[in-house]
Amino acid sequence: MTSLAIDAKEHRYVVTADVEGAYLHADMDETVIMIFEDKIVDYMVQTNPTKYKSAVHVTKTGKKILYVQLLKALYGCIQSAMLWWKLLTSTLIEEGFVVNPYDPCVANKIMPDGSQCTVCWYVDDLKISHVDKAVVENIVTQIEKRYGKMTVTRGNKHTYIGMDIEFPGNGEVKILMMDYIREAIEAFPEDCSRRAVTPATNSLFKINPDATKLPEKRELLHSLTAKLLFVSKRARPDFQVPISFLTGRVTKADDDDWKKLKRLLKYLNDTLDLPLTLSIDNLCVVKTCGLTQHSLQ
Repeated sequence: MTSLAIDAKEHRYVVTADVEGAYLHADMDETVIMIFEDKIVDYMVQTNPTKYKSAVHVTKTGKKILYVQLLKALYGCIQSAMLWWKLLTSTLIEEGFVVNPYDPCVANKIMPDGSQCTVCWYVDDLKISHVDKAVVENIVTQIEKRYGKMTVTRGNKHTYIGMDIEFPGNGEVKILMMDYIREAIEAFPEDCSRRAVTPATNSLFKINPDATKLPEKRELLHSLTAKLLFVSKRARPDFQVPISFLTGRVTKADDDDWKKLKRLLKYLNDTLDLPLTLSIDNLCVVKTCGLTQHSLQ
């Protein structure tokens, strides 16, 4: 989020890109054996009969089995993400970038004129920014030389790791996640069209021990709460309080929790296009604002 605000403040040229088959670029650093069975074995043999046909084993029950050793990192292996991170960071370091010591998925390069080029990434999704378009395009070219053609988005609108991002050009960045919210509203089996002006009522934290439990609806409540938690952390901090409460109720949800979720969805339905707007006044000054409320009796 901070990187996006910096991009807006400095009016940077921004590119988002996806490295296709990212993990497969990284070599596996230990012996990992994978087992293929039945039809997958036939596909492997069709791909390379000379290499695989003689290695096929058939069990007493007639099942075909093929053992192979992984040479490349594969999606699903525990170490694959780290192997890809090491490979990508080594490439960026070769290009003169320095990995941020506080966030290892952010790297910066100081250009000869003193300006900063930034690369942020989430697994295989990259965001590259600099005030000069030529600098960004050169970085894209260097990465593509190493990892092949990427899917690249240019301009002032991007969809990046679930967020719809827009740079209006006025020093601000706007972030929306309308599709995620729509999916949650559509998945909820009750009508949420009636307006709610706040995400929760003043009874949010009240728990009724006699309320009816939700054996059938609990799984859906759990799923929608997780989806909305993701949205609240990236684009909609305005409903973090009720969603935080609901995360603590998913294993013991009752009718009251269902009503609280419905209230939240009504609010979101009415504020679907409300963006998170970020801006920076001064890059050298960090301001922290907090709200404290208390009641006196």
